[in-house]
Amino acid sequence: MKNSFISRQWPIVVWYLLILFGLIITLIPFIWPAASSLKSNEAIFDHLDPFSIKAFLPGTDLSAYTIILNEKGFGVVVIRTLIVTFVTVFLGIFINSLAGFAFAYFDFPGKNIVFFIVLISFSIPFEAIAIPLFIFMRQIGWYDTYYALILPAVANGMIIFLYSQFFANIPKALIEAARVDGASWWKVYSLICMPLTTPVSVGAGILLFIHQWESFLWPLIVAPSPNLRLIQVAVGRMQSEYSIFWNEQFAASTIAAIIPLIFILIFQRQFVSALVGVDIK
Repeated sequence: MKNSFISRQWPIVVWYLLILFGLIITLIPFIWPAASSLKSNEAIFDHLDPFSIKAFLPGTDLSAYTIILNEKGFGVVVIRTLIVTFVTVFLGIFINSLAGFAFAYFDFPGKNIVFFIVLISFSIPFEAIAIPLFIFMRQIGWYDTYYALILPAVANGMIIFLYSQFFANIPKALIEAARVDGASWWKVYSLICMPLTTPVSVGAGILLFIHQWESFLWPLIVAPSPNLRLIQVAVGRMQSEYSIFWNEQFAASTIAAIIPLIFILIFQRQFVSALVGVDIK
């Protein structure tokens, strides 16, 4: 009896051990910098050669965070990046949901072609369009402005697709009843459809948030001014001319990594629902 129980359970135990091992491997690149950010610059490498598990134990020195937030202006960079990111999320949800609504409920010439272009747009790497987009920003006078940081990140083909699929699953009888009662298409969109899109909107918001928060190449080339510097660019520049203060570098990297992680953990259920699709019929 006991042997039979063990024989049935050991595949599950092995599976969980593999998951745990993968989780440890995944977290190591985050744990060591986060722990090292709480040590002095000299103490970071004390337990690496020879290696000791103490290398992953955090210290108690908060000087790195104090220096980067107060003396090096990293706190201002974090606030600026949060503002740019939330504006992008707000505009992105509005614009992409409108586009998804149009694809779901309206027929117009070339609709299938346009929708196909939208679908393939999110498979094109940004690096392929960075130079033409940069030239366009200079031509219209948006170079080194907030417009160049925010507006190119608003439209997103994947999010348009998610919204269009969600809107298409809303019972058509509900929409037809609202139209018969005299509701305009704007009221159908804002008062009937959008309140139902919470999972998709949360998922879209997280996607836009992560994309803007993790953006490095575009802010680097289109907004070189220090008063427009975003967090990933600031992390890359977190070093002196002749030496690197590793604890400050790790502190900046920890802040840059933990903020989007917080949002993902809070809204993870809605995020997964948005990606796998939600049938509300």
